[in-house]
Amino acid sequence: MAWEAVIGLECHVQLKTRTKMFCGCPNRFGAEPNANVCPVCLGLPGALPRTNERALEYALRGGRGQVVPSRAPR
Repeated sequence: MAWEAVIGLECHVQLKTRTKMFCGCPNRFGAEPNANVCPVCLGLPGALPRTNERALEYALRGGRGQVVPSRAPR
């Protein structure tokens, strides 16, 4: 049996948005602890997240800007 090396890359970025990724809470640096939280941030039962569309747009732009070769599925 032949082995094939598959290497992945994980990137963490900080996007310049005014709100968090999955809720409408402000994303302010230097605020008091637990000041910018809501039921979604806290992961409370029944709290449904909503995607920050600006963050999604920035992420897609960044992904399109990277030229990464990919191989076709077998």
